[in-house]
Amino acid sequence: MPVRPATWADLKPASRIAALAFWEDELHGARLHPHRSRHPKSFERFFLHDLRESYFDAGTHVWISHPEHHPEEVTGMAVWMRTGDGGKRLQARQSWLRWLMSRLILPVYNKIDLLVHPNNAADAAGWRDMENSFPFMEQYFGKPGYDETWDLVLLFQAPQYQGCGYGRELVRWGLDRAKEEGIRVSLVSTKGAEGFYIKLGIDEHVGNASDGGEKNPFHDLSGGKILFSKKFDKAVEEV
Repeated sequence: MPVRPATWADLKPASRIAALAFWEDELHGARLHPHRSRHPKSFERFFLHDLRESYFDAGTHVWISHPEHHPEEVTGMAVWMRTGDGGKRLQARQSWLRWLMSRLILPVYNKIDLLVHPNNAADAAGWRDMENSFPFMEQYFGKPGYDETWDLVLLFQAPQYQGCGYGRELVRWGLDRAKEEGIRVSLVSTKGAEGFYIKLGIDEHVGNASDGGEKNPFHDLSGGKILFSKKFDKAVEEV
């Protein structure tokens, strides 16, 4: 199934697909946006803001899938972020225009948009819990051998295209990059998606987003398995 780099024009239709895909998700849906039924547009706009930031981030690659003969139609999206020193190198090589967009223009644009269209679907307590849960997961991503990865930040498909192979191709892009560099792929799985990733070789289960006992605000999450692929041998370039 075909995939390609996302364009700015892809972000709005992708945000609508993301809202549909994560509507029943225990984290993005129930925990962070419990009022989404009353404010569905706010839920969509949350994903739009997030995708805009990823699009201009130099260490992040945003890819979409599309039907073979309709490259303009978005069926799904993957957001891949390079972590560790490799990510820092990508940031250091970015153009001044991209830096200006990602660090100044876009944040201001999103803040103004939030003032005009506040996220009424969100719950402030849920977002505080999100921030306070990060230290419980960071231990798994900072260990030697696990700190350089292509991290799958987000993956979603339009419901009508589930099971058509688009998600597999979007994941394969990150796996191919990790193989080229001789590093790992990492991700935090949504509930029920673990089997899909394990079949693709992202099968080292190192922990859960709920680890840490009741001190972790997300101790009651049933999803959130933290998965890594093996560390690949670096690809040898043919002369």
